Amino acid sequence: MENPKKISDFVKKISGVLIGFISVPLGIGGGSLMVPFMRTFGYDIRTSIGTAAAVGFLIAVSGTVTMITGGKIIDNINTPFSIGYINLLGFVIFVPVTMIMARLGAKAVYKINKKLLSKIFGIFLILVSIRSFIEYLSIS
Repeated sequence: MENPKKISDFVKKISGVLIGFISVPLGIGGGSLMVPFMRTFGYDIRTSIGTAAAVGFLIAVSGTVTMITGGKIIDNINTPFSIGYINLLGFVIFVPVTMIMARLGAKAVYKINKKLLSKIFGIFLILVSIRSFIEYLSIS
C-alpha cells in the first residue's frame, strides 16, 4: 500500500501552472506530466491517472484560450473554420470522441494490473519523448 505525501497548496498551484505551460506548446496532454508528478508524491497510479484526467479539462480550457489568443490577437490568423489556432471542425470532432474515450479509459484503468499499468504509461512517456526529440531534430 502506498502512502502519499500531502502536497501543499502552494506546490499544487505552481506545479499546475508549470505543467499547463509546458504541456500546451509540446502538444501533449497535461496528464503526461501530471501522473509522474503525483507518483513522485507517492500517489497510486490509478489515483494519479484519474486525477490527471479530471485536471486535464482545466488544462484543455487554458490551452484553448491560449491558442485562440495567440492565433487571433498576436499572429492575426484568419483561416476559414478557425478561431486563432483552434480549428473548429477538429474541435467538433475531437471533443466528443475524447469525452467518450476518457470515460472508457478511466474504467479500463481499474481493470488493469497496477504494475502493468505503470509499465504501459512509462512506455507511452518514452514514445512521446522520442517523438518530441525527432520533431526537434527536424526543425533544426
